[in-house]
Amino acid sequence: MASRRAAGAAAGRGLRSVRVAAVIGFAFDYASTASLLAFAPTCTLADELGVPIEWLPMPGATRPVVGANRSDESVSERHSRVRAEYVAMDVARYARWRGIEINRDANGVDSALACAGGLWADRHGVARAYNQHVLTEFWAGRLDIEDGTTLKSVLDGLGAPGFDDESFEAPLAAHKASVEDRGVHTLPAYLVEEQVFVGRAHLPMIRWILQGRDGPGPL
Repeated sequence: MASRRAAGAAAGRGLRSVRVAAVIGFAFDYASTASLLAFAPTCTLADELGVPIEWLPMPGATRPVVGANRSDESVSERHSRVRAEYVAMDVARYARWRGIEINRDANGVDSALACAGGLWADRHGVARAYNQHVLTEFWAGRLDIEDGTTLKSVLDGLGAPGFDDESFEAPLAAHKASVEDRGVHTLPAYLVEEQVFVGRAHLPMIRWILQGRDGPGPL
């Protein structure tokens, strides 16, 4: 009898259930390759744990368009450019491994309208489909995320009609401020149990937390 109880307890521990109120807050930017790479594994983790995702699209700083003439670069500008080029090569390598198309950059792109569209999609229960479509198609070079007519068409097709692409700035600013008040300043980031984790590299830690911190946490 004791051995059966022990076996049952061990089996119960093996299930590693997730607490009922668990949620993964995912703050991201459509114009961020790091957000693009984080999207699918975030969805996979949420599906495996049966945990909802709180979608938090927010525009990051618009990257300047890089000029062809580099002769007048300052030292700091050159260092910034080299770092950006290294990151781009690193991202391209990960994207190839995962079969993700990246056929453009985000220089000069303002993602604010797309983020407002993401909030609208969330109100209509189609945030995941919208986010996947916009991230995938933008980086594949097939979607203009600064064009209101295009985004309205996407939302209409997903069953979220009525998006106002003219009066979105104030609600979006309030949303962004509320996310920043929760401690998010670098994207992509995760909000789990009032803690902020920056980057998809923390997904194993998030899994461990949501499964009750059983055993030593991942390093």
